[in-house]
Amino acid sequence: MYPNRNPLKVKLDNDRCIHGLYIQMAGPENVEIAAAAGFDYVILDEEHGGFSYSETAQLIRAAEASGIVPVVRVSEQSASAIRKALEAGAMGIYVPNVKNAQQAAQAIAAAKFSAVDTAGIRGACPTVRSARSRGAVEWASYVEWSNSNIMVSLLIESQEGVDNLAEILAVPGIDTIVLGRFDLAHEMGLNGDRYGKVMSVVFEKFVSYCEAANVPYLTRLSTLDPHDARCEYDDWVKRGARVFNFASDRELIAKSFTQAIQPFICKHPLDAH
Repeated sequence: MYPNRNPLKVKLDNDRCIHGLYIQMAGPENVEIAAAAGFDYVILDEEHGGFSYSETAQLIRAAEASGIVPVVRVSEQSASAIRKALEAGAMGIYVPNVKNAQQAAQAIAAAKFSAVDTAGIRGACPTVRSARSRGAVEWASYVEWSNSNIMVSLLIESQEGVDNLAEILAVPGIDTIVLGRFDLAHEMGLNGDRYGKVMSVVFEKFVSYCEAANVPYLTRLSTLDPHDARCEYDDWVKRGARVFNFASDRELIAKSFTQAIQPFICKHPLDAH
């Protein structure tokens, strides 16, 4: 997508909503279907997805060909994992389990090239895919474009991260931030109850900190029921939410399969025997 601006940044800059979903299966068709459905971006999940780095690159190609923005959830916080995702062509990264301001700063620096106005540490190579082999000739403009357009999203997935949220949000360069409700609920012994009363209180606190720091936060709807989801969505938009996630390809496919067969599973008296 170089040298065009990142469409996600354009929309957020214009106070518009962006909509995405996780891709956890290796099939490029799922990326193409997400694009055709109208999603703005896909999060290619290297942490929980069932694909290799080379398959990530193929999924990025599918996204580019389909006109949807590819973002990669890297498997770890390492600068190497971040660099490889960006060199493959990702327009953004999701960094898992950020617990403090130091980790946040390190992740942001790993996504940025060193420049006059940027203290980045991203390794430089003019022949990587993201530079489209024009980097050697247009390196200065490529560095400027990349530092301005690559999105960095941080995932807060632990109580330690929640406790340090104010300090994390004070780190410059965070484009969006995510509360990993399921991991946090698991750590808190809530048995995955990510939308219950306890986690709702935590999320409200999370939102208040994000709003005070003027950092866009990701909202995941608690239901896939069309009517209820629309009402919940409208409420969040009124509150100022602009970044929405709609589950994963695995989850949506499982729901569709269940809906397709459920009306035809007979409850015959003989079934009880």
